[in-house]
This record gives sequence, C-alpha cells and structure tokens, in this order.
Amino acid sequence: MNVIFRKNGIIIIFLILISITSIFPYFFNNYIFSQDDLLFHRTRLESYTLAVKHLDFFPRIFPTMGLNFGYGADLFYPSILLLPFALFRIGGFSFVSSYYLFQLFISFITAIISYYFFYSIHHSKKSSLLFSCFYTLSTYRLIDQSVRAALGETLAFAFLPLLVLGIYTLFYTHQHHWKLLAIGMSLLIASHLITAFYSFLLLLIFLIFNWKKCKLAQLKSLTKAFLLTVGLSAWFLFPYLEQIEQLKFNFNNTTLWANGLHFSLGDLFINSLTNLSAPFTELKPNIGLFLLVTIIAALFSYPKLTKTNQRLTLLTLFVILLATNLFPWAFFKTSILATIQFPWRLLLFASFFASLLAVYLIEQFQLDSKKEFLIFIALSIFLTIGFNSNNLVQARIQNNVTVTNENFSDFYESEIGHGKEYLVKDTDFKKYFASPALIIDGVPSTTNFSDPSSNKYNYNHFTLRTNGTQEVQLPKFFYKGYEVIDNQKVIPNYNKAGLVTVKLNEGEHALSISYKKTLVQKISVIFSILIFGILCFQYIGKKILNK
Repeated sequence: MNVIFRKNGIIIIFLILISITSIFPYFFNNYIFSQDDLLFHRTRLESYTLAVKHLDFFPRIFPTMGLNFGYGADLFYPSILLLPFALFRIGGFSFVSSYYLFQLFISFITAIISYYFFYSIHHSKKSSLLFSCFYTLSTYRLIDQSVRAALGETLAFAFLPLLVLGIYTLFYTHQHHWKLLAIGMSLLIASHLITAFYSFLLLLIFLIFNWKKCKLAQLKSLTKAFLLTVGLSAWFLFPYLEQIEQLKFNFNNTTLWANGLHFSLGDLFINSLTNLSAPFTELKPNIGLFLLVTIIAALFSYPKLTKTNQRLTLLTLFVILLATNLFPWAFFKTSILATIQFPWRLLLFASFFASLLAVYLIEQFQLDSKKEFLIFIALSIFLTIGFNSNNLVQARIQNNVTVTNENFSDFYESEIGHGKEYLVKDTDFKKYFASPALIIDGVPSTTNFSDPSSNKYNYNHFTLRTNGTQEVQLPKFFYKGYEVIDNQKVIPNYNKAGLVTVKLNEGEHALSISYKKTLVQKISVIFSILIFGILCFQYIGKKILNK
C-alpha cells in the first residue's frame, strides 16, 4: 500500500507541476493583462459570483451586466462551470488571485483528465504523464488561457479527452462506455458550445469514414449516448431552443472573421517556430515548436510508422489543414459553419491529436527510458516558460492595459462582448447605453423614475404617471422569462426594439421587473439534476457491490 500511495503521489506531484507551469510566471503578478475576451469574462465571472451569492446557480440573465440592462449571457454561454471561481471570490480571495486560482484549477483538471484518457487506453503511467504534459502545456491551449483569455475554449480543452475516450471504447474495445461519451459531450456543451458543435461534426466525419465499424452494438450505444447527452444538457439546451424559436439574436447572422480567412499554413508554420503568440492585437495562432517538430518528424518517417501512427499522422494533418485557409472557408462564410468565427479555433483538436501522436512516436522509437522521459518533461516545461515569458514581455512593450484588484470593476461597465451576440437582432444598444432610462411612446424620458432604495438583486422598481394609454419600454434587454408587476398585478410584457415593453393605462404606476425564468427553464434544470443524480447513484451502487 505504501508503494502504491508513493507512486500515485508522484503522479499527482507531476500533474500539479504541469498545472503550475501552465500559468507560470503570470501568477507572480498582481495584475492581469487585458487581452481579447478578458473584459467580457471579467464581467461574466463577477456576475455569476453575484448570482451564486443569491443561491442562483442557473441565473440565465445577469441583471447588472450591460449597465443594468441585464444580459442573457448565461442563456447562451453556460456559467455553471465558473462555480470554482465564484467560490474563491465568496471565500474572500481578490479578483486577480481568484482568476489565477481558477486558471490553475482548470489546468489541473485538464492534466488529470488527459492522464486518465491515455492510461485508460494504454495502461502506461509514464506515457500517460507525457501525454498529460504535452496536451496541458500545448501552445494553443496556452494562447487560449493567457493570451486570448478564452475561458470557454480553455475549459473545452479539459473535457475533450473524455469525449474521445468514449468514442474509442465504442469502436475499438468490447466495453462500450457510452455514458462517458455522453458526459464528455455534456461537459463540452457546458464549456463552449462552438467546440461542442465542431466535436459533433468531427464525430460525424469519423462515422462516415468508419461506417463499416458501425454495427448494431455501436448504433445502440451512440443512440443511448445521444439521449443521455440530451438529458444531462436539458438544463441548457431546451431554454436555448425556447429563446431562439421565438426571437432572432445577433449570433444568428454570424460570419467568418477576416483574420481566420487569411490564416495560411505558412502562417501556422512560422508562428509555431517563434515560440510566441504576441498580444491579441497582433495574435499569431499556432501549435508550438514541439508539436510542429512532432508532425514534421512523423512525415519524414511516415513509411516506418506503424499503421496506427500513420493514421494518427494523417488525422492530425487533416485537422491542421481544416484550421487554415487551405480549406475553402470562404464558401462557408455565412453558413452554419461560420459559428466557428475563425477556423484556427480547430487548433484545439490539432493540439490533442498532435500530443497523442508525439507520445506514440516516442513509444515506437523507444525513446521512453526514464532519462528520456525526464528530458521530454523538462523540454515541455522549458518551452512553456519561454512562451509565457515572451508574451508577458510583448504585452509590457505594447503597454497593454492591466486589470488589477483596484480597477477591475471600472472597465467598461457596458461590456457585453465584441459581437453583442446575445442581444435580440437590431437592438440599438448604443442608444440605450447613452440614455439608460424609460422610453415612453418612443421618446426617452429625462425624468428618473427609478426607485434605487427598492432595487434588489434581479429586481428593479419604477414609479411613474401616464397620461392616457402609453407604451413604456423598460431599461431591460428583452428575453423570454421576465415578469412585470404593475401595482401588485402581473401584466403582459413583450419585445419592442430589444427592450422589455408594457402598455399602461392612464394613472399612477408602481412597476417592478424581475427575471422569473420560464417554465421550460425550471423543469429542464430539475430534469437534468435528476438524470445526474441517477448516474451518481448507479456509480456509487456499482462501487459498493464490487467491494
């Protein structure tokens, strides 16, 4: 038992070391360089923390986001996986400390899951540690984590191995872990919907190329995995569908971004050689020097590779080509595929397969002695520290804005993301932000009807008098689920130009508006929690029976 504990302890220490390296030396700073998505996620993180303080774990609308107009970020970009950050903040940590602790936590989860993935298919602790190291410290993941501040994609990195492991068991083993496939996809949906969507598309491509392996057993397992995914993700999927079925949002008209359409294979090659990404204003997406060398080595030794490694090499190349403009993305500029926004997002998948390829090449060419194992670990750590340090220096040279514990709440109180994707289409948010007040019969009011003393979390109150029947637009972005009370009586509300709107008869009015959530939202959460509870009960019961 002491030997087992000591060996597992060494593995945990390695995984912790990998996780710390991923955010080194950032955590020594008492600030965060403001990069790309940081300000949006800053607001999202703090908004979710406020919701958790009020025991609202599925808030749907963040009532204070966007100058108190309330933004439906949680309706379309789930926040439940931000819970660790919220707990750090509620526990008394500062914003900057909580942010870095959360990033460390994500890295540790990524390291553990990637280790579990490889050990499940190969049963080699040494190789599993190598894969965990290569994948967790892969350059594109570091770009997502510390350059783009892309929290959703960073979380998706953690759960992609679970999805792949589930697929692997269905087609290459006699044990069909379809529940694992469903859990992996559900966690991807909860992390980053774009990554989940493209994971689904890649799964379809896999099934097309491997249709001969799709026997009745595989089809049954895939069907069960699909149904379980829907059950576990019902809390998000059904409310999402409810909103888009009745309203059109800005994300319905997404187009591919120019920086993605111009991303060439040459750019990927050169960027990967530099061990640098540069600040987000001059972002250089890449997979890093180590994985680039891995792919080149695989190509040069392709005839000598095992069939498995040959297939893995071709798969890695396929995903890399998809991430560049060698694939005719311009034809799909306004299609459903444009939800990816920039094709180099697919480097997430390329990083996974290239990391897997690196370990298999090391094994095939017997470069896995204890000494060589330590050299590969040290090399990955060295390149990671160099990459992170280089980007810190570049950010300082460009004098990038820094977010600190003193100023983190001062940045762009109206921040709701670059594309304002989760607003109802044609909402003139600039006009509303310039004059955040009631709009009566189309005319912005200069009188302050708000009653700040009565306002609480998710509740806003207004008192006004109307002359005849008048249409009043409240300073709240419209989403299904709002409740408006006039003189203690619930009244109908509807969308007009993106705002919650009511019609009031002549007289004095005491209005109260709050997001009460729809019946679909409430039932879907209960349903998913029940499904999750049944899974946990089955797992615990199975463990007890085995003992």
